[in-house]
Amino acid sequence: MYRFPRDAFAPGPSSAHARSPKISPEPTARGDDRQQLLATLLADRQWKCDPATRSRLQALHRCLQRANEATGGPASAPAEAEWALLADEIEHYLDFRRLRHLEAQLHGSAEADFRFDRHDWEVAHAAEAALASHLRRVHEESYLSEQPDLYLHVH
Repeated sequence: MYRFPRDAFAPGPSSAHARSPKISPEPTARGDDRQQLLATLLADRQWKCDPATRSRLQALHRCLQRANEATGGPASAPAEAEWALLADEIEHYLDFRRLRHLEAQLHGSAEADFRFDRHDWEVAHAAEAALASHLRRVHEESYLSEQPDLYLHVH
């Protein structure tokens, strides 16, 4: 599962944003990236959030737009707390995009033409988590019994 770095939503520069290709080292550019990601999430018809989360995302988007219009630059402090609260939704959306892209490739289809919604993501995400759990369990455990026979039996 793709894990979006939590500190990408925190104010100020950090080393984790260097690992993420979409996050730039400058806090102002990072704010622009987050605003663009939020706009993409809201415009994506295949990603359906619950109504309360969607209204919070829309309010955040309006706040960021007003701040950009007022200052002529990226929004800063007022919206940062809301970004932190909605980090899980953004993380889920990025994983949704990753799995949608992967599924479209596996079906030999263009991503725009491929039907993959939030329910499909939840099913694929659960299957991926179950596979990871199984692989971890197989790696950590043995198929052999824990008490091997201590005696050699020759017949």
